[in-house]
Amino acid sequence: MKQVFILRGLPGCGKSYYAQNLADEMVAGDQSQYLICSTDDYFYNEQGDYQFDKFKLSQYHNLNLARFINALAQEIPLIIVDNTNIKKWEFIAYSQAAIALGYQVKEVIVGEVKDKSMQHLYAKRNSHNIPLKMISKMAYMFEW
Repeated sequence: MKQVFILRGLPGCGKSYYAQNLADEMVAGDQSQYLICSTDDYFYNEQGDYQFDKFKLSQYHNLNLARFINALAQEIPLIIVDNTNIKKWEFIAYSQAAIALGYQVKEVIVGEVKDKSMQHLYAKRNSHNIPLKMISKMAYMFEW
């Protein structure tokens, strides 16, 4: 069965951890059987340092979508989209492409979006230094 999981959640909620655990559980971590598509991957420089550039965000989201569609075309059995996906429009292209190519699609909300104490935790532990104010704003804008 070909499956796509679209992860949704605030920065620091554990999406990337969830994605890797899901791949380990479903395909025993066999890298030929899964792909995790994260726009964050494009913000790492050659030295491995994360350097966010808001001016490249749209370009990198498009590159991530192209990588995703390529994985669908290769019929990789498990594909995981690891982005915040705060608004539904942000992942509709992923969902529609996957359905069109015969994949089962599951949307997974990781973490507690509206819980203020969890937002504080996410602000402390997210790996990209996104401040609490931004995380709270994202939580407010989250579409169910």
